[in-house]
Amino acid sequence: MAQQRISIETNVEYLKRYAYLERACMRTLAGWLPGVPEWEAKNEFGLHIWESADAADHLRARLRELRNYQPERNLSPTLQRLFAELDYAQNTAEVIATVYLVIKKALLEAYRTHPEVTWPDFDNPTVKITETLIPNTEKQVAWAEQYFSTIADRYSGWEAWRDYIAALLEADGGPTGAGPKRAAPQRPDERALLLPWKECQRMPDWPIFNPDEDIEPDRKADPEGHRLWRFKHYLNEMTAAETLGSILWMTPEMPWEYQHNVARHLWDEVRHSQLGQIRVQQLGLKIEEVPQVVQIYNVMMTLPAVEQYALLTTVIEPNGMPEKRANREHWEDIEDDVSAAAVSYDWSDENFHIRWGQKWTPVLLETYGYDETPEQIRDRMEAWLLENTPVKMQKRHAQGIA
Repeated sequence: MAQQRISIETNVEYLKRYAYLERACMRTLAGWLPGVPEWEAKNEFGLHIWESADAADHLRARLRELRNYQPERNLSPTLQRLFAELDYAQNTAEVIATVYLVIKKALLEAYRTHPEVTWPDFDNPTVKITETLIPNTEKQVAWAEQYFSTIADRYSGWEAWRDYIAALLEADGGPTGAGPKRAAPQRPDERALLLPWKECQRMPDWPIFNPDEDIEPDRKADPEGHRLWRFKHYLNEMTAAETLGSILWMTPEMPWEYQHNVARHLWDEVRHSQLGQIRVQQLGLKIEEVPQVVQIYNVMMTLPAVEQYALLTTVIEPNGMPEKRANREHWEDIEDDVSAAAVSYDWSDENFHIRWGQKWTPVLLETYGYDETPEQIRDRMEAWLLENTPVKMQKRHAQGIA
């Protein structure tokens, strides 16, 4: 007897749920990026935010091919509740235990078995998509399982929250929704929503940046000192990623394309932090010895999300371009190919970020009821930056000094 296959309509419902769960993972990890103090977790979250966004984007594209243009319409109330509840984790262990060890593991099994339930010959584009999603999801789960074992004892009570999220998903029939339905469980306890984080978190023994001690060595007179100083600041671009995480979490009303772009922008900033990490380690420092410029995130979080996005993409990033050009030319002149390559890729990424800022700032202003033009909010944010940034380099860039 031939195995029974799902209809095209059921296939659409499966894919809608997959895409929604990937978006839920993206959103929760983005909101929690500033809130986890562990450096490894921050770096992995940054990559997985982008991978989850990209997975959702591929699934949404396939849904359009299957004539579904509203992928979040008519989703079950329990699934929507799960989407919101993920954010109510209280610590790193609860985030990893639920996002990865419940949701991502369930999605991995669904992706592996999807070719067995659809019509693989007729629905080959869907099979191709689920097959491409498996390797990244496997790596995400494998990282979480390994890393969780190193931090589980640091946090208490995470088991109850993991079991609750798992029970919510199971009550709604699992990732496909095809399993048996049952009454949704109650929360194991009352808990506060910690998002958005007003201050970004670091390990308690990590040094904090002192603006008064931030003296830039002369690029030509002290090239080694300047190089180390600059890549310390690159490492601190983690705060830009954390800011984008909170922006993404605080602007759910924006179109999906914007969310996808912000997720990529966030990952780019994590990569810029990593290029700083690589260089400071090559230059003889440990990551945990680099003072953390948490003040940038903390002061930007006094602004609404729209203003944060405009500040980052229409002020800070454009203002920094001349300095990047000068650094690349300097490092090429002294034949520091590694540093020149690092800043070259950063420079290319920033060009796209500026374009996204030009595209999405007007949409944010309209969506959230601002009566300013993009030019007006840019000018207001630049004046705000000069008054409030703790980083002298940002002030110099705003004043046109590379």
